[in-house]
Amino acid sequence: MIRLLISVKNADEALDAMHAGADFIDLKDPALGALGSLDDDVSLQAVRAVNRQTLVSATVGDTHDDLDTLLNLIHRKWDLGVDIVKLPIASLQKQADYLGALASLIRSKKMKLIAVMFAEQPIDLTWIPMLAEIGFYGVMLDTADKQHHLLTAVDTDTIHAFVKYCELHHLQAGLAGALRVEYLNELTPLYPSYIGFRSGVCRDNVRQNNLLPHLVKEIKDKLYKHNNFCNKMQS
Repeated sequence: MIRLLISVKNADEALDAMHAGADFIDLKDPALGALGSLDDDVSLQAVRAVNRQTLVSATVGDTHDDLDTLLNLIHRKWDLGVDIVKLPIASLQKQADYLGALASLIRSKKMKLIAVMFAEQPIDLTWIPMLAEIGFYGVMLDTADKQHHLLTAVDTDTIHAFVKYCELHHLQAGLAGALRVEYLNELTPLYPSYIGFRSGVCRDNVRQNNLLPHLVKEIKDKLYKHNNFCNKMQS
């Protein structure tokens, strides 16, 4: 089953997305980059509004000056009561004990972490078994530059290999990156765990603009039909 992730910038959008059928509510500030960290007070309002009715994730920003800064941000987001924290795998990956520090967080706090790989950068699938070994919840393939969508940044064969490698290592495989409803026909046959949207469900396809619930519902309906068809084929 392919689930739907919708990125939101406040509590009102969180409720709109949830009521329109989103399986994940993703808290981020679209004005601050691909993984822009949303203000903590605004995030807390959204978490309380959703009230555990669906999964909530939070992003921690695109880049970080040092490992302590990244770890503190992950702690802050987790303490807001979110279910999942998303972080860029490229951030500080060469720093000593990067994976060890994240593994310790996962063990001590029972955290669910999603690592984000940016499609414009070299996609190193060898990270996937390492992330699985330390207990990551999933990996996401996204775009850093939102002027281009995922399918222009990377070909479908590479996306399929990414999804299958995540599946092999029991990780949730997410796809995102300036996606719109019309790209579903190319993405659903790749069977990711979930597909994420922001600009494609906003007014004029501009990610800083307000979310439009009817577009969320349109995508949810298409995913429902796809999932239902797959279930019938398997039965």
